[in-house]
Amino acid sequence: MDELKIIESFKSWNKQAFWLIYDMYIDKVYEFIYYKTYDREIAQDITSDTFFKAIKALDKFDTTKENASLKAWLFKIAYNNVIDFYKKKKEEVWLDDILEIWTENNFSLDIDNKEKLKEVLDYLKTIKQEHREILIMRIWDNLSYEQIASITGKSEDNCKKIVSRTLVKINSNITLAILVLLNNNIF
Repeated sequence: MDELKIIESFKSWNKQAFWLIYDMYIDKVYEFIYYKTYDREIAQDITSDTFFKAIKALDKFDTTKENASLKAWLFKIAYNNVIDFYKKKKEEVWLDDILEIWTENNFSLDIDNKEKLKEVLDYLKTIKQEHREILIMRIWDNLSYEQIASITGKSEDNCKKIVSRTLVKINSNITLAILVLLNNNIF
């Protein structure tokens, strides 16, 4: 059963259909939020809130719309929830803190990987936050340009240009270029 049929089933009062959606996307939504907050409890809370808002609004999801994407819709809710969280908290996550968290929590298993990760994070500090988020959504979250445009409110072409220009900058450093391309499964 594809996701649009599941949504239609939900709208027809089969509320168990929501749990199929939940099972399909819980891990992806949680990871998306976690990599924007770097706090498990906060990510869990925001993920819960995302699915709570989704279940309340799922009746309004337009399955007849061309290229209707449940994944993009859920990520848009998650993205807005993260923005709301930071607006309420009025805190900023600094990339240095993120690097410290990543290296402390064994995301890198050896010194070589830590150095490569540090290079990537150091580079990411040099680009605009908006461009960094779009690049991360495209490469690490593996979202389509259409989904990114839906989440950010930018045009697909603008998102493509941002990713392309950022990758050209990365290309000036071959180590970073190889890392990004490998993470993007281009090879």
